[in-house]
Amino acid sequence: MNSKLLAALAEPNRLRIVELLGAAPRSVGEIAITLELRQPQVTKHLQTLERAGVVTVHRLGQRRIHALRREPLRDLAQWLTRFDVRHPSEDALEQYHAAIDAERRLAELGRSRRPRRFVLERDLAAPVERVWRAWTSAEDVRRWWAPAHFTVVECTVTPVVGGPLWIVMAEGDGSRYASVGRFLRLEPLSALSFELAPLAGDRPLFRSVHEVELSPRGASTRVSMTIRVTDIGADALTALAGLQIGWEQLFDKLAALVTAE
Repeated sequence: MNSKLLAALAEPNRLRIVELLGAAPRSVGEIAITLELRQPQVTKHLQTLERAGVVTVHRLGQRRIHALRREPLRDLAQWLTRFDVRHPSEDALEQYHAAIDAERRLAELGRSRRPRRFVLERDLAAPVERVWRAWTSAEDVRRWWAPAHFTVVECTVTPVVGGPLWIVMAEGDGSRYASVGRFLRLEPLSALSFELAPLAGDRPLFRSVHEVELSPRGASTRVSMTIRVTDIGADALTALAGLQIGWEQLFDKLAALVTAE
C-alpha cells in the first residue's frame, strides 16, 4: 500500500479536492471557488496529491487542468477489502468484554462470589481412543490446551488419581499464566475429572472442578463437560469472565488436533 497516498488523503481539504475531482477535472481556480479556499493553498494541496500519484496535471497552453488518477484509488479500494471479513477473535473479544461487564454487575449486587456452573458439549470427528489420549498426554495437551493467541509453554500431566495437572500458557508478549490442579477420577475411554485453578502469583483465583464424559458415536466422540466453580476470590473477575469463552476456543483446538490425524 502507498503510504504517501494514505498520508495525502488524511488531510481533510485534500480529501475534499479528491472528491471534487472524482466528479470531473477542474482548474485550480474552480477548486478554490467551490471549496472556498485560497488558490495558493489549493496549489500546495494539489502538488501533494500529485506527488502521491493520485492527481495528474494537463497543461493546455496557459491553462492547467487537474484530473484524478483513479488507478491508485482502485488499488486502495482493493487493499481495503482485506478488512471486510471479521476475524473470529474479534467476536471472542466482544463476548469477553460483555462477560466482564456481566461479572461487574454481579459484583455490584454482591453476587460475584457465588458458586457457578458451566456446561459445554462438542461432537468430535475422531474415535474415543484418540480423544482420550488428547486429555491425558502431555504432548497433546501442549498442542491444544490454550485459547487463541496463547501457547502452552510448560505442562505436567500425570493421568492417575491425585496426579498433578500443571499448565503454563504464554501470550505473544511473553506474559505467562499458570493453572495448577490434579486429577480426581479417571475411567479410561469413558470419563475423567480434575480440578484446575488459575493462579495470581502463587494464590488460586478460584477452584474449579471439571467433569468430562466421552461418549462414542460410531467413528466420532461426544465430549460433555461440566465445570463447577467455587471459592471465588475478590480479584477473579476477569479470569471467571473468560472461563467459558476460553473453553470454547480450547474445544475448537481440540477438534482440530484429533481430526487432523
